[in-house]
Amino acid sequence: MVNPNVANECDELYDREHDVYYVSFGTGEPSYCVEVDDVLVVEVGFFSNLPTGYRILNRSKIQPKRVSNEEIKKRLSEALRALPAPTMGDREAAVGRSLDKVLG
Repeated sequence: MVNPNVANECDELYDREHDVYYVSFGTGEPSYCVEVDDVLVVEVGFFSNLPTGYRILNRSKIQPKRVSNEEIKKRLSEALRALPAPTMGDREAAVGRSLDKVLG
């Protein structure tokens, strides 16, 4: 079940072989990835269109002081604002297609 309260749930994993740092907010929502830049990929919930996690690519090669956290947050915010927001019409259409499929 999707958990909208993610304040205390955050899983982190560093994959040394692929040099990727993964962070999941533990929502359980199916997600897709949006590339913010060459280093940051954000995972976005299919239903909520909210961030469900992120990935830092080539983590071992990043120089922490080269780009500030504020700059990274700004890039992330801009990328998220550019995403289309789901509408009630989108959801109604999906329900309609599903009912047509199931009920014939």
